[in-house]
Amino acid sequence: MPNSRFTSVKSADIKAPIAILIVDDDEVTRNLLQEVLGKIQLPAPLEIFTAESGEEAVQRIAEKTFPIILSDVRMLELDGMAVLQAARKKSSATSVILMTGFGSMEGAIAAIREGAFDYVSKPFKLEQIEAVVQRAARHWESLATQAMRRASKHFSSKQQQTVSAREIVGKSARIVEVYKVVARAALSPSAVLLMGEVGTGKSMVARAIHQNSQRRAEKFIPWSATDLSTPADFHDRVIEAKKGTLYIEEVSELSLAVQLELLRLLEDEQASVRVIAATHADLSQLAQQGSFREDLLYQLKVITIELPPLRERLEDLPELIEAFLVRYSEKNEKNISHVADETLEVFRKHSWPGNVRELEHAIERAVVLANSSVLFPEDFPGLLESSNRVGTERGAQAIVHPMSAETSLEEVEKQHILRVLQEVNYNKSKASEILGIDRVTLYRKASRYGIDLRLK
Repeated sequence: MPNSRFTSVKSADIKAPIAILIVDDDEVTRNLLQEVLGKIQLPAPLEIFTAESGEEAVQRIAEKTFPIILSDVRMLELDGMAVLQAARKKSSATSVILMTGFGSMEGAIAAIREGAFDYVSKPFKLEQIEAVVQRAARHWESLATQAMRRASKHFSSKQQQTVSAREIVGKSARIVEVYKVVARAALSPSAVLLMGEVGTGKSMVARAIHQNSQRRAEKFIPWSATDLSTPADFHDRVIEAKKGTLYIEEVSELSLAVQLELLRLLEDEQASVRVIAATHADLSQLAQQGSFREDLLYQLKVITIELPPLRERLEDLPELIEAFLVRYSEKNEKNISHVADETLEVFRKHSWPGNVRELEHAIERAVVLANSSVLFPEDFPGLLESSNRVGTERGAQAIVHPMSAETSLEEVEKQHILRVLQEVNYNKSKASEILGIDRVTLYRKASRYGIDLRLK
């Protein structure tokens, strides 16, 4: 019988159920996950246990082997990493899924290094949890765990070089997904294709992959495709990179002759250089037009990482701003503490066509010219002139614009959600009822559209 401090709920009285332990100090989250996971259709049913703390989870793990553990990261006393370590010590075959509302590059790398099966950002999507648990169940049944164990050894605590938080910042669901793929890409020697608009941080992600890989002690050679005009130029860069990483910016601009040389390099199993390529162009479309080799595209797409534009992860603005303020305050020997609330509202209204790079340059300029420790809207004159975008946060959210024939369905849905929230004074339960969706779906849509559900 389970310990009295735990709840055991059997999905059905069927032979060989898969035991799953839900660990979270929030009762609402535990009950929600228990309800959702109890409905998952699997070849074998789930036998669901819950624990209120890391201490209870570790005790239960000592008594029983759980094929799957779903644990919050931040808890008092013993946290999710302690649960992960206890589970992995008991059985390396256990799939531990960590949940966190404080996602970071370092957190994703640390979790995967320690052997976590996955790393989920809160507020999570229920369908995402279902998919991860289903995959973990298949993983358990097939016993295909050796690859993950070997990969985790690449990140021993003595060898790990952590990527600076200044380089890749944010905890939005979109950027946490990037962290996870980056962490796994760093464990592989395969080619990587980085896709995203100009200024989204492709070069920083490339460096993060290199610095967290087994090649970290070797050279990282960044090179613009426009500078690789001949096959000879390309071969010079390959020789320079040796056993390190060759990063090619805007790979879509390579000539066909150099594309052929790159293809040959990727097809050469004896090649010691790792290739990371980046582009903001649609390579599939260029391949159809004949200006980019289709066979090269397939070779590059072994691992693809899509970087979201800043306008799609505005919830990361505060952390990005803080990181750039620290960087340029130190560089210019100034004491800039923060940006004013009204400045943040201007930032949230701006469309950021230059993405994170534009934000960085705007803050650098303001820090250099500022006369006070707080940055106000007038310190960003260029942004004030272009901040006519539909608001996505409080204050800006109060401006609900009329729709035109060109308005997208997503914008219509976003504006409808904003209207309902305003009408019910941001009461999330009432808003969910009026919208005909559950609260988790409301949180998911709010995250997608950059809507802040908190009321000032």
